[in-house]
Amino acid sequence: MKAIRIYEYGNADTLKLDDAPQLSIGDDQILVRVRDAGVNPIDWKIRQGYMKQVMPANFPLTLGQDFAGEVVERGKAVDQFAIGNRVFGFAQGTYAEYAAAPISTVAAMPQSMDFATAAALPTAGSTALQIIRDVVKAAAGITVLIHGAAGGVGSFASQIARNMGARVIGTATGPDLDYLKSLHVDEVIDFKRERFEEKASGVDAAVDLVGGETLARSYAVVKKGGVLVTTVQPVDESAAKQAGIRAVQMFMKRNAADLAELARLVEKGAVKPRLSQTMELKHAREAQELSETGRAQGKVVLKVA
Repeated sequence: MKAIRIYEYGNADTLKLDDAPQLSIGDDQILVRVRDAGVNPIDWKIRQGYMKQVMPANFPLTLGQDFAGEVVERGKAVDQFAIGNRVFGFAQGTYAEYAAAPISTVAAMPQSMDFATAAALPTAGSTALQIIRDVVKAAAGITVLIHGAAGGVGSFASQIARNMGARVIGTATGPDLDYLKSLHVDEVIDFKRERFEEKASGVDAAVDLVGGETLARSYAVVKKGGVLVTTVQPVDESAAKQAGIRAVQMFMKRNAADLAELARLVEKGAVKPRLSQTMELKHAREAQELSETGRAQGKVVLKVA
């Protein structure tokens, strides 16, 4: 099968379109024919070796973790999917014609959903859902400040928070400002022209998807008893204690139930992935470079078949 693999850590030039061996599956797995694969920052971070302490690679390594496709084979313990069912979710090595996916991280695609939309959901959508639902606990009467509100996770978080009734303040700049307005974000702050502290003090929750100085400045804008959540770096416990708030570094957990919830939100029109470009599998290098340099306005998807 065709697959995008690396034989060592390095820049995007290490990505090779290979003929990889056919996969075998475990009892609790399905073999999927990958139609589309989502490109995420974690993909190029793995390629560069940033994750090697926690996720050491066995080379050659097929990249990618988000997919949408069809079931072609079932493990002995699998009974909830039929051959030919359209599914999406997480697997190891989705930049490939086939991937082996545990059923615990796969959900059925609604009939109305296309493969590109489904492939854009797993990592960014699950991260946003778990932040907004489980940590922020968004609801009517809650105000949430989201840094990087137009990005991969941020655009989902903005839509999910609004769907749950929260008031959303989003930071962005350039064309992303109009995009956030199109999502009916309640207040949009241009971080290059305005200091968010002057327009968003006393929020119930802040979601940091940027890190660095943005995270450091965010402790002071959350009201006492509120929560600050980041996906980017460890929190400053002393700063949180001084501000009288809870600070959480959040790590997304893969699960089928959240994928199904995301599919329902898309199906009812409450959430729409921000799709940037769809590129052929052989252009994986350019796709990762778009993600890595921040030039993609929305999700880049690889069209595998």
